[in-house]
Amino acid sequence: MKRASILLVGILSGIALANFPNTALANTIRTIKTSQVSGENAQLQTVQVWPGHGVSISFFKTEETIKRIWLDDPSRFLIDVDGCLEGLSRSNCRNPGAGMVHIRRINDVKIPGMPKATNGAHLTIVTESSGGKRSHYHFRIVPGSGTPQYSSLEIVGDIKEETQQQQLPKPQPSPTAIANSSLLARGMQVALTNNWIETDSPLWQRLNTLIENLQSGEDMTIAATNAGVSMRLVSRLMQLGGFNPLPAPKPSLLKVPPTTSPYVTNTSR
Repeated sequence: MKRASILLVGILSGIALANFPNTALANTIRTIKTSQVSGENAQLQTVQVWPGHGVSISFFKTEETIKRIWLDDPSRFLIDVDGCLEGLSRSNCRNPGAGMVHIRRINDVKIPGMPKATNGAHLTIVTESSGGKRSHYHFRIVPGSGTPQYSSLEIVGDIKEETQQQQLPKPQPSPTAIANSSLLARGMQVALTNNWIETDSPLWQRLNTLIENLQSGEDMTIAATNAGVSMRLVSRLMQLGGFNPLPAPKPSLLKVPPTTSPYVTNTSR
């Protein structure tokens, strides 16, 4: 009798596992590369949201901070974040920012004056990196049917592109650029000694930026423009640093020797 009970439990367990949805064995987290949802080659990604089974969009891997969110059709979905954002929080956000968006399915709500999106609700997410670079991501939110297939979308950086950028050789400064940066540095010291400039002035900072641009391989004109320094000031500082341009040679008048034309005859006798 005991053996029969064990056998019956085993059979029931096998039936339960056989009828369990295959999607339960699938990963609940899906990864999407940043280039797929942001940038020139991005494509509109579709996100399904099921009744009673919300979906989150995470930017933890990219270490970006969510700054703003727009959902064009809120009649079927609700959005929330793990932080505080302008337009979502009831109180004023002193430090707006979030790292994850959560989307929930609700029953259809009629909103006066707002047409219903027939091809899915457009979701726009604006993020900011630690370096201050802003990016925008776009998704199409649609109702899901059947068994939920995932619970979270994780945005990850493009490892291949980042590796290729790191492997690109940096431009090396030319000997002329190195010499010019040395002349500029000496000219700045001369100006500093004569109290023509101060180290805490914005001009001093721009001149240091100019020297850094030259040492990174930029052309003099481009480096000066990017640093916000005029070429007239650059020439003056280089002269103070010891640069002596060669004077242009004076044009000389060429003396043409007299010639005797074969067609002129001497008539004197």
